Amino acid sequence: MKLTFTLLTLLMLSYCYAQDKNCSYFRTGTFSYADKDMPYRIVRDEGIQVETNTDTGDELHTSVEWKSDCEYILTYIKIKYPKRDMNYLLGTKIFVKILETNGNRMKIHVKSNVLDNEYEFIKVDNTFTE
Repeated sequence: MKLTFTLLTLLMLSYCYAQDKNCSYFRTGTFSYADKDMPYRIVRDEGIQVETNTDTGDELHTSVEWKSDCEYILTYIKIKYPKRDMNYLLGTKIFVKILETNGNRMKIHVKSNVLDNEYEFIKVDNTFTE
């Protein structure tokens, strides 16, 4: 009886602390990195994402392919970096998984052949303009 009560209590506590991810809220909109040292604005609709360095104006354009509600693949399709040639990235895929959401913040894991990091983003707007 004591074991059953303990198991039920642990199950209820884990359920209370389980966080539901609201990934669909982050499918589109305007985002910024939570890290203030990353001066980028990310604007995404269902199929295109544009990441702009707000200091230099450099841009990375990617297609967005949603694999599930919380996972998507970015593929570089256009790069505007006037001071250096970044076209070698064209066609490169970045696999993204939303790990956590909390209000207007999301934590993601990104992985590619040259990248394996976690980042936190803040959603600042719901509109898309390219």
